Amino acid sequence: MPATLLYVAAALLLPKGNGSAVVFYAAVVPCLLARLADRPVIAWRDPAIALAFGLIVWSGLTLLWGEGGLHRAGQFAADSVATLAFLLAMVLTLAQTGAREKMARVLITVGSANAVLSLAWTVLAHPLDPRLHGWGNTIHPILGAMVMATAYLTALSRGLSGVGARWANLAAALVMAVFIVMTESRGPILAAFVATGFLVATGIWRRHALAAAVAVAALWFLLPHRLHQHSAQVLERRGTSHRLEVWSKTLDLIRERPIFGHGLGAQMHMQMQDVLITFPHDLYLSLLYYSGAVGLLIFLALSVVLAGRLWRSWDSEAAWLASMGIAVMLGGLTDLGQVTKGPGPMWLILWVPVGLMLGWWRGRQERRPVDTRWVAEAQKQSF
Repeated sequence: MPATLLYVAAALLLPKGNGSAVVFYAAVVPCLLARLADRPVIAWRDPAIALAFGLIVWSGLTLLWGEGGLHRAGQFAADSVATLAFLLAMVLTLAQTGAREKMARVLITVGSANAVLSLAWTVLAHPLDPRLHGWGNTIHPILGAMVMATAYLTALSRGLSGVGARWANLAAALVMAVFIVMTESRGPILAAFVATGFLVATGIWRRHALAAAVAVAALWFLLPHRLHQHSAQVLERRGTSHRLEVWSKTLDLIRERPIFGHGLGAQMHMQMQDVLITFPHDLYLSLLYYSGAVGLLIFLALSVVLAGRLWRSWDSEAAWLASMGIAVMLGGLTDLGQVTKGPGPMWLILWVPVGLMLGWWRGRQERRPVDTRWVAEAQKQSF
């Protein structure tokens, strides 16, 4: 569905506000309903699809026994339904190789455009602010860096493998790498760095490792003094940003409801000096806090199933998808909250990579129906 690509483009190009959400509800939802009216085949017996949708459904169900009141429960229930619809739209869209390539081109084009807009806006409107703040869904430094990592790794994988216009893709990756570094968000920077090393070290891209290292070194020396001035020293001065205290108190709260969690609508209230903390700032602790051990186990099971498929069917596309998975898993160590928020950064950080992985595997199985039983069985069913 082209509407899904339109939403991703809007999420990275439109300024902060409800613009991208309007695109989702006005374009993606009607197209999804029209597609479902045609009764498409959906392989619900696929363990990964069942786990991905199960995680969203379970998160929504925690509202039945959780905290937060009726207002927050209604809000997060609607967000869960919207996330479910978005993932379903991607599953139906991305099984075709051509659709995944279009998604990759959209991510590269609008991601680099967002990075350029953000850099220009920072220089013109915030010349004294050492930390870059993005544009639209990348406006938050940490979440913005994680969003940009999705587009950056897409451009880098295309550039290193020679798919499409190599130098244009590498140039786009370079601009987005500058964005990620200038946010000074340590978790996303580390996650992008490790994912980059993984990407370079796998497959046919090994021979491009030296060229990439030289390009990064040259970039560092060519960057303005302003970036160097506020890099390592600033990161060191910021300390742990209260993360250790937040995680310790979150663990205390988790012990109160370890199995089923506090519910998706729960809100923490931790006063750290002059900062009010309202969520755990860790993907795994967030899963435990909001949806309990059940939610975390579903997420980990989904991760293991997807990782196993990528490993068994390794190719250049699998390497690209694996690098995005690595970025999410590592970046989530220092931030991220509810996994089923409505239209916003979390969709681009987590659910776009998951949707691409589900579509990639579904496409492979539809091309080789003899290799698996669940595809043949799913074709007998209708949604």
